[in-house]
Amino acid sequence: MNRAMKDPAPPGPLSTHRPARRIRAARSEEREEIIARRTAALRPFLGPAADEAGATLHRLLRAERRAARSGMGYDPARHAALARLLAEAEAVSRAGAAAGNEKGRHRG
Repeated sequence: MNRAMKDPAPPGPLSTHRPARRIRAARSEEREEIIARRTAALRPFLGPAADEAGATLHRLLRAERRAARSGMGYDPARHAALARLLAEAEAVSRAGAAAGNEKGRHRG
């Protein structure tokens, strides 16, 4: 009899059939520790100027999003670290803008 024509094993304690599930990731460290280390490693490469750092971070985040869509070379820890650095850079630029611009009026 053709193998494809055979009846599958009856469900029960002797059945070894399981739904196919892949192991997607395994880590031996905590997520926050990994992201904090990656953030610290990326910070020196951003440059001293806040404007340059923001533009660089936007460019790097676009590249990470492209990698996430394609699945090739995507690193979730790097993506999270870049997002965290961008949030820090934007918070600094907003704080500087708020200090020098009261109620929408420029210093003069």
